[in-house]
Amino acid sequence: MTEQRSHIGIGPVYPGIGSWEWIGKEIGEELSKNYEIEFFTKSIPHCDLAIIVKYDFPQLMETRPPDVPVIFCPVDGYGSVRDIDRDGNWLFQCRQIIAHAESLRKYFNSYAPVEYLDHHVRFVSETLGFKPEEGPILWTGICSNLPPLVEWINRNPLPRELWILTNLEQRASAVSPIKLGFTGNQAVRIEKWTPDKHVEWAGLANCAIDIKGTDFRARHKPPTKAIECLASGLPLAMNSDSSSVRHLAKQGFQVASVDDHEYWFSDEYRERTLEFGAELRESLSRKNIGKRFKTIIDRILIGVSARQTVSQRFSVPSVNSVATLTESNGSISQPLDSDGNQKIAIVSFLYNWPSTGGGNIHTTELVQFLEQSRYEVRHFCVRYDPWQIGQIESGAPIQSQILNFAPEEWKANTIRDRIRMAVREWGPDCVLITDSWNFKPHLADAVNEFPYFLRMQALECLCPLNNLQILPGPQGIVACENNQFTNAETCFNCLVKNRSGQLHQLERQLSGVGSTEYNELLQQSFQNAEAVLVLNPTIAAQYESICDRVEVVTWGMDDSRFPWPLPADEKCPSEISESKVSIIFAGLIHEPIKGFPVLLAACEQLWKTRQDFELIVTSDPPQEQQEFVKYVGWKSQAELPRYYRHSDLCAVPTVVPDGLSRTSVEAMASGLAVIASNLGGLPFSVSDQKTGLLCQPGDVRDWTRKLNQLLDHPEQLNAYGENGRRQFEERFRWQDVIQRDYQRLFNKTNQPLFK
Repeated sequence: MTEQRSHIGIGPVYPGIGSWEWIGKEIGEELSKNYEIEFFTKSIPHCDLAIIVKYDFPQLMETRPPDVPVIFCPVDGYGSVRDIDRDGNWLFQCRQIIAHAESLRKYFNSYAPVEYLDHHVRFVSETLGFKPEEGPILWTGICSNLPPLVEWINRNPLPRELWILTNLEQRASAVSPIKLGFTGNQAVRIEKWTPDKHVEWAGLANCAIDIKGTDFRARHKPPTKAIECLASGLPLAMNSDSSSVRHLAKQGFQVASVDDHEYWFSDEYRERTLEFGAELRESLSRKNIGKRFKTIIDRILIGVSARQTVSQRFSVPSVNSVATLTESNGSISQPLDSDGNQKIAIVSFLYNWPSTGGGNIHTTELVQFLEQSRYEVRHFCVRYDPWQIGQIESGAPIQSQILNFAPEEWKANTIRDRIRMAVREWGPDCVLITDSWNFKPHLADAVNEFPYFLRMQALECLCPLNNLQILPGPQGIVACENNQFTNAETCFNCLVKNRSGQLHQLERQLSGVGSTEYNELLQQSFQNAEAVLVLNPTIAAQYESICDRVEVVTWGMDDSRFPWPLPADEKCPSEISESKVSIIFAGLIHEPIKGFPVLLAACEQLWKTRQDFELIVTSDPPQEQQEFVKYVGWKSQAELPRYYRHSDLCAVPTVVPDGLSRTSVEAMASGLAVIASNLGGLPFSVSDQKTGLLCQPGDVRDWTRKLNQLLDHPEQLNAYGENGRRQFEERFRWQDVIQRDYQRLFNKTNQPLFK
């Protein structure tokens, strides 16, 4: 059966217009590998998602079918902030705005989530290396952008001939420099721009120049022209106050000033240009920009369903949507190997070893595998004995720089200052903030002189009560729709009413949750982050409206814990019967959110009609026990995989959305089929009817029916298990997560991209 592809509309079609040819036509052709593409002109068609490229934005939005999400690419279409605000009502209706100039981001942030994206390199010389030593200086662009260059050249003649490619009258192939305003003190050759002529002259020129104007549109031009000059190996000089110069400086490349001829024409600058240009040709290829566009599209398509999940809780994306997301984890560029010089600081607030939770395991393995990938990593954590945090036993798998605090020092400002000094002394290239709840903004403030990422495990800082947006109700746990970014007072009143655990209460008090100062720090810390890293698109949909950049970056798993093929000579644990179908539950039976009573009730119903299964539970036995349950006690990280390998099915009956179910991924890594609740991160790790089955959360009848279905078809368990292992190898191995996601993120910080 052919998988149905999403239908994407792209327009308006303007043949021969650069923005359309570049972003609309060519990116549309690239996206047609994954979607059904329809190019439109006058109105937005009925489709799964529409992309508007620069022109006719208000008119097209008036034609938008109400259920069609829109991505808007304004490029350089606006001439002032007033023009942007004039379209505010339409901008509010966009699901995503893609800015091709980073400096435009702040003007659109209040209307819709904004993502920066480069143009792909298009008009570059066929060869990168050799440039004629006496070749001319090249300028390309439309005539309306020439006046700043003409004015500058008339005052500052260049030491070489200037070649200009621009749009001329239809029949003209060349024009006199005097006609365009040059005074005659500069040797200038002006011809009509064509794609072939651009590529040809980029190979004949020795270097390039560009002078940007001072009006709004000029100040916020995409850096496309600068990027293409460098990608052609042409040493480029520009006025230093231009947005392109600032943008490239953030990427680690300092463009030569038009006033500094010595550096502009130096061998050093030429070599630097060739090195950087080679990286640009690879990272900004049409294929890679298409992948990045696809990632944005997939996130929105799944986000439409995810937002329904947020409001309905038990409504989840289809299997096909999840599969599309899985395939879309490509980055702007191919992974770049670390050269061993990048220094990554990891700062955590609630770290212990042995682990007191999945977050501790994630932090530990993140340090280990970043080091294996040749990054220089240092883990900073705090120790405060009254709270029992920072308790690290000897023989811990990673080294940590522990900052010890006495009770009289345990104040937010003191903690911030100590962390700031420690991290500053080490001098990292960027910082990852992990293992913390409401104290995250304070940690961000402590390291804000460096690029930093906020690593979210669940819904930290959205929900100050328990990080999960759940509340106790008369009939059990209920979902909460509020968050403290937009409902600060409501959330604070909730804290007064619902106390939660003691450590949560103490941590909120230390953080100052509810105060004006904390709320300001909260907003600022998320806005200033390089990115907020979340575990699934449902969570991403929550954070998108409050910060500039949200990235779905899964936790990695150490595949050495899960050998494949399975060890042939390994003994089966004595508690597991080889004559029955063994269903394993790895979790805490008394923790309500884990949903063990749902699984137990379903098994009780099954046991009335069949006794060919057993339930293996990694917990100590309760007072009352059922004959089909075997309680095997808590198992360490080293022991647990063996129990997975010799079971037949893993059950994850959680009743509360989580970030990423480690249990489900570990089971798939062991070649084990999974039956799980259809909410939270589970639909994004378990593919329904491919690696297992998804059930309605808390619905004993549905769980009973689907367990019975699996018991009736044990051969299906093996197929699901093999598919699960393949999915694990494609998505969840640490080395792949670091190469696919973390290298890209680190390379996009304000530190040098290429060394």
